[in-house]
Amino acid sequence: MAETNTPLAGAQPQQGLAFLHQYLKDLSFENPNAALGLMSQGKQPDVKIDVNVNNRDLGERRYEVELHTSVKATVEGQTGFIVECVYAGLVQIGTDVPDEAIEKLLVVEVSRYLFPFARQVVADATVQGGYPPLLLNPFNFLSLLANRKDRGEVEA
Repeated sequence: MAETNTPLAGAQPQQGLAFLHQYLKDLSFENPNAALGLMSQGKQPDVKIDVNVNNRDLGERRYEVELHTSVKATVEGQTGFIVECVYAGLVQIGTDVPDEAIEKLLVVEVSRYLFPFARQVVADATVQGGYPPLLLNPFNFLSLLANRKDRGEVEA
């Protein structure tokens, strides 16, 4: 029989990282020109994707990590659709993780875990809007962290 280590509410993990909860925090889908059938005109849409990560310290080494994904598709300057998704997770950081490693753990590892779920939400939203599913390519969260450090948003 396999053992599972699921943290209980209020429990402090001794090692690494524990996911306590994950959830869709916000979802917006705009389809302003659906009646015009912009995407069915056979023209390739211009798709702009923006991904960002925010985290909030909830105390006692618990953090809420929000993965923000924004997608805007246009055809010849007209908006086809806009999807904005915030998918979040509540995590507990173990006492063995040094404070200077927490930001990287949150921005890179937690986001990497949350991304497939946010990707599915975005794909489902585009399908419900009458479009083919938009499947986001995997994202390099390490480069996002490096860019933040370059801009001075995170201590090196």
